[in-house]
Amino acid sequence: MRIEQNGAVTQSEKVRELIRMAREQVGSESFSRAYLSSSEVAAPILAECKSDPESRSDVCEALLIGVAEIAASVQATTRDDAFLRNLEHGLLPVAEQLVKQLLPALISEHANRTEEVDVDRKQRLLHLIETLTE
Repeated sequence: MRIEQNGAVTQSEKVRELIRMAREQVGSESFSRAYLSSSEVAAPILAECKSDPESRSDVCEALLIGVAEIAASVQATTRDDAFLRNLEHGLLPVAEQLVKQLLPALISEHANRTEEVDVDRKQRLLHLIETLTE
């Protein structure tokens, strides 16, 4: 399909075609480029979290990093017949790292948080961990 100026092609088709053309030029399978573009939103918030220790939140940091890495994995995975298999392969290490960072942030008494540990939430999480590891 080519981009036409006379309105013969709908606006959404033009947008999709422009995105496709940009991906071909940039290479959407480039993980580093995908990571940089996906972390644009998270980076300023993470910097703000780290600059003020009083308002630092390990929960927010872990989730923002996880979201950026998940978005990068999705962007960097080629859309073909093996998309879901390849996406899962890329997401498993991200999920592992997220759990590794997030769980201590949620249940540890010493984690940096903006709120105190919710005892009920901590008990539910500990019970969930116990149930899943049996």
